[in-house]
Amino acid sequence: MKDIVACALKNLSRKRMRTLLTMASITIGVMLVVVVSLIGSAGKAAVNNELESLGISGLSITANASQQEGQAGLSEESLRLIRSTSDVVTAMPLVLEYSTSYLRDTQSSTLICGIDAGAKQAISLSLKFGRLISKGDVQSASLVCVVDELLAKEAYGRENITGKTIRLEIDGAQEEFTIVGVAEAGSALLQSLGDFIPSMVYIPYSTLQALTGRSTFDQVAVRVDASADISATEEKILSRLERAADMQGLYRTDNLAAQRDRLGNLLDIVSLVLTVISGISLVVSGLGIMTIMLVSVGERTKEIGIKKAIGASRGRILWEFLAEAVGISLLGSLAGVAIGGGAGWLGLRAFGLEVSFSWAGLSLLVLFSVLLGAVFGVYPAVKAARLKPVDALRQE
Repeated sequence: MKDIVACALKNLSRKRMRTLLTMASITIGVMLVVVVSLIGSAGKAAVNNELESLGISGLSITANASQQEGQAGLSEESLRLIRSTSDVVTAMPLVLEYSTSYLRDTQSSTLICGIDAGAKQAISLSLKFGRLISKGDVQSASLVCVVDELLAKEAYGRENITGKTIRLEIDGAQEEFTIVGVAEAGSALLQSLGDFIPSMVYIPYSTLQALTGRSTFDQVAVRVDASADISATEEKILSRLERAADMQGLYRTDNLAAQRDRLGNLLDIVSLVLTVISGISLVVSGLGIMTIMLVSVGERTKEIGIKKAIGASRGRILWEFLAEAVGISLLGSLAGVAIGGGAGWLGLRAFGLEVSFSWAGLSLLVLFSVLLGAVFGVYPAVKAARLKPVDALRQE
């Protein structure tokens, strides 16, 4: 086997330019597959992070609008039932109000979120300066708020504006709130939308209820234990709420985690399709290997005849040509993995995306390329092995 490999390498080195061009076709094909795979995995991770930053990782409980009239809806008692359900890590009431805010000389369309203490755990609210809403703020219905960084930058040109005041228009009247914290603007996705989304202001839900005269919540955001079956927990919550209200169909649950997983599966399918499309170039490269090997057989017919005349077996000739095809595929695929991995890493890091390499996947890609080279090298190798010494020596 050692002699066969040495002979194959020697034959490949005879036509260096042709060998390099054939290897380049394999390199390009493998490189495309690696880059597409890296982009797909990094894109999926980025989307999941964006959804996490929006709190899309648990359950959302709401009262059915069609049946809420005349009913209690989501109340403090509903919140207590949800929080006491097994496998529920945290549950936070949300009261929403679209309004207008006045900060310094800036007037903005604003979504006011009435939240509870501990919102960071329920909706992934990431604090940059100051503090979040506390239990004392909720209990006393304090006129304090947390604003997002976009609103702060727009009004003051900087992010840290804790201690400043903001006026919020609620139920037809303007109320002055003290800014106690500044939070990140949800996600890079939200920041890129600019004027298409309202600014976010977070206040104690009890404050918003008091100012609007409401006693119910718009929804309850629920986080479930990571080891628990989120669908089973969803059914338990819904069942307990319906028994307490003595009415079916009053509440609706949205499994945000399941929706996120479905989106992840869709991204996986798109990535797979793109990978398969880019992998077609590998098949074309395999055809190139077959063509070059057939040319090589034609050029070395007399050499094959001499080898057979002095005792070389069909198997020896067959393995020599197969070793050449496999050698071209192996060297080309390794170069493709190196170049594609490096280019993908640099490109994704330039956009601030995390890069994770699947060494098992890269190894399988190299193995597939080598097998592909072997498959397309079989016919030229068999053709060379079947040459009769007399016919081969007769060739000029």
